[in-house]
Amino acid sequence: MSIRQSLALFRVPLFTPAIVAILLATLAEAVAGSYMALLAVEKIGMSPLELSAFLTLSAISGIAVTTLFGQMHDKRPMLWPLLLSLAAKTLGYGLCAVLTETWMLLAVAFVLFGLSNAWFALLFAMAKNYLDRAGADTVSRGMASLRMTSSLGWAIGPALGAALVAGWSFGGVYLGASLLAALALVVVVVASRLKVAPANLGERQKITLDVVKAAAPAVIAMTAFHTVMFMGSNAMSIVVVQELGSETDVGLLFSLCAALEVLVMGLFVVRPMHRASVPLLALGFALFALYFVMPLVWPTLLSLYLGQIPRAAAIGILSVVGMAYIQELLPGRAGVASALFGNTMSAGFLLSGLGTGLFAQAFGYWAIFGVCGVLCVIGGTVLFKPRSR
Repeated sequence: MSIRQSLALFRVPLFTPAIVAILLATLAEAVAGSYMALLAVEKIGMSPLELSAFLTLSAISGIAVTTLFGQMHDKRPMLWPLLLSLAAKTLGYGLCAVLTETWMLLAVAFVLFGLSNAWFALLFAMAKNYLDRAGADTVSRGMASLRMTSSLGWAIGPALGAALVAGWSFGGVYLGASLLAALALVVVVVASRLKVAPANLGERQKITLDVVKAAAPAVIAMTAFHTVMFMGSNAMSIVVVQELGSETDVGLLFSLCAALEVLVMGLFVVRPMHRASVPLLALGFALFALYFVMPLVWPTLLSLYLGQIPRAAAIGILSVVGMAYIQELLPGRAGVASALFGNTMSAGFLLSGLGTGLFAQAFGYWAIFGVCGVLCVIGGTVLFKPRSR
């Protein structure tokens, strides 16, 4: 990619504040998210079933909020839903630093974390509306750059979280996450003088039954992807702390994976896609399945560290190509497409919460790796279902 092409991205209105806000908000999620399951189990003392309730409540409310805000964005883009979402993230993480009762944490998950889930879809939708006016290659590079930035946040965030938990325990982790979310909110407020661009109405796809049927395999596949990503992360963090390593290893594993993801996603910035590739998505699922098989065959800490290579490649491919695939199904519907992709994340988080608790209660946390491997096979297979035209 030439310097001229690189600079073209930053001349697109809203792209620069969007990329900064995404980095800060993702840093907040990475710092806090790496220790969310441990906060519930180690500090609050939740049982596996209570952990499931905690992990799923925010997903349930988040799906509803993100869907509503995505539809509102396509009708008339407004800034206040994004501001509300980031404010909820700031307050929610701040409260996690001081709360000690299970019911309090459940309330924060349902109300504040549910609202905070919408920020991802809204920022990507707003950025894409501007990128659409700059050409196809700029759209591809821009969206890949935004996804790469979110992975960069996950590369730095867990290591930062490991330093905070070592120095100030869980309180330091969540106060730090709250500060980062507040900075993202400030960036958006400062950039609010920019007018939010509407979608291109000339190519807007009507949401019909045929469109829903065509999008269904992609939605199922991306939901499976996010389910195994979250459920596998929960299992990995708890297995490492309880059997193989320490809390510091948890942060290092997350950071190593995210750093490798940045390299994978960077390839899509250098060589932009013209169309999303189903075989490439299937390769992503195959690599993810390999990652989950490795610790089952070789249950050591070294196996998990080496496994971050196929894990990172899988997440990088599925994140970039998966979002592009759904957007291609809904041209001119940036809000709905981003919300749909975001809701596969929330649905995956919900299912991962249920799966983590139920399978851990019945078979132990190691069994979750096998379940994730099976879901990868399902996700890769369903993509080859013929699409109606």
